[in-house]
Amino acid sequence: MVIRLLTPRQHQLLWRVIDQHIETGEPVSSKAIESSGHFDVRSATIRNEMSDLEDMGFLEQLHTSGGRVPTALAFRLYVNDLIAVEGVTLGQSVRSRVDEALNDTDLRDADALNRTLARQIGQISGNLVIANTSERQDAYKFGLSNLISIPEFREMDRLMGLTDFFDHFESMYARMHRQMWQQEEGDVKVMIGSENPLRQIQDEAVIVARYRLPRGREGTLTLVGPMCMDYRKNLGLMTYAAQIANRITDSIRN
Repeated sequence: MVIRLLTPRQHQLLWRVIDQHIETGEPVSSKAIESSGHFDVRSATIRNEMSDLEDMGFLEQLHTSGGRVPTALAFRLYVNDLIAVEGVTLGQSVRSRVDEALNDTDLRDADALNRTLARQIGQISGNLVIANTSERQDAYKFGLSNLISIPEFREMDRLMGLTDFFDHFESMYARMHRQMWQQEEGDVKVMIGSENPLRQIQDEAVIVARYRLPRGREGTLTLVGPMCMDYRKNLGLMTYAAQIANRITDSIRN
């Protein structure tokens, strides 16, 4: 994907719009950006820059009189920057919640380890998390009620897409994973909007983590949530889940 270069101010402005949209779930106006105090420029300049970002495909205006929301292209740039510039980290308090949940789990049981990770990541992220291990046909799903409670999923077309995804879950889940892993290696991948091969959830974002499990098995966690999800937290959670599963598996081998 070719992403058009932005000026430093446009880049900073786009990040601010995305952060505010993730925080509030609402369209962001130029007035809100001006009042945030992050830019020492006149409001007309902010309006013009946001208009340019819209022309470039990074923002869209849902209603003529309303603010703007980031597009899938904007979120892709944002995630790329998070990974390359900030790095993916997770606070100690959140890591401790995951660690404590594993204290009551038989770490030599690959399925039990995977289910515990899925349950904790689902609880902390507030999104749907699906766990699967190699050699198993069925997957463990946690947090569907999380998605239904998110305002975006109250829209009928979004809800119907999610319902269709679950009606044909096994085949769709297998197809999604084949397409995600067939070309590139890596522990964590992010698909945003139309990058997702499944049309039923192409308005959402999907994060998948892959890792080693005891007894030579492989595990995956798949997080499904709205495109305006908290990528910092969710990428940190999924990366930490992969790291801790790999670490546990290596310690058992040794």
